[in-house]
Amino acid sequence: MLIGIFIGLANCDIRIESNYRSNLGYQVKPRLQVRGEIDFLTDLQRSLLQHNIVAKIKEKESTVRPKPILRITKISDLHKICEMIPQSLADARNQWTEFRTVIEIMNNKEHLTLDGLDRILIIKGLI
Repeated sequence: MLIGIFIGLANCDIRIESNYRSNLGYQVKPRLQVRGEIDFLTDLQRSLLQHNIVAKIKEKESTVRPKPILRITKISDLHKICEMIPQSLADARNQWTEFRTVIEIMNNKEHLTLDGLDRILIIKGLI
């Protein structure tokens, strides 16, 4: 059931931000978001905890979007989710292949090198 929720409802997001503290000057921030009613998100959070995956729920995403949202941002948790989803399954938005590749790069700590950052930028279509 979790696989269906992630393929159908989850939003995979990879942000690249400038960070003067980083050796390369940039920081890669992946996250997985699911929007829905608070009861659904609470049940989803409980199911994820059974797999040792920590998810945070905000009751209001922002003032513009006042609906609840569940976010997963920790690399090890995102890696567990990517391992749960079979690679043969295609999602409606074609976002899991690229997201899985970026998470694998980050899990191997390759994003801390210039080559790894370049690979992520190419996947994102920024270069």
